Amino acid sequence: MSETFGVRYIKALAAADHDTLDELYADDVVFYTPFRRGVTGPAFIQAFIAAFHQAHPGLTVTLHDEFADAGGDRVALRFSIRWHNTGPFLGLPPTGAQGVESEIHTFRLRAGRIVEQWVGHNTLTLTRQQLIDWQMPLPDADEDPAPAIVTARA
Repeated sequence: MSETFGVRYIKALAAADHDTLDELYADDVVFYTPFRRGVTGPAFIQAFIAAFHQAHPGLTVTLHDEFADAGGDRVALRFSIRWHNTGPFLGLPPTGAQGVESEIHTFRLRAGRIVEQWVGHNTLTLTRQQLIDWQMPLPDADEDPAPAIVTARA
């Protein structure tokens, strides 16, 4: 039986398996995180994953949930990352902090490759380090660029 998209993604993320990540990401992918919005192309994602591994050597990623629409073009993963910051991250010094970060990632796929990825944090241990210890700036734009399915008001 072949592995699901989520299992392939989590294994590649945990191992910083750039060959598999190249297979999973389309050349025109658009990436959204709490700190970066609308970054295009797999080069940024590959560099971010490499930097994350440099900052947190030996990290562990655990997949908890995987959901997909009937066509497999929309996928949502809930996973956790056990991390320990012992190396520099994007020029920022290690803090020695450690914890477990729970995240939900949603993906839009085209022909089985990621063309859009959204990252959402459910716990704030890693986010605390980024915001307080490293004083990383938040993006200015908070609006979601996707068309609304419905908007409800009180």
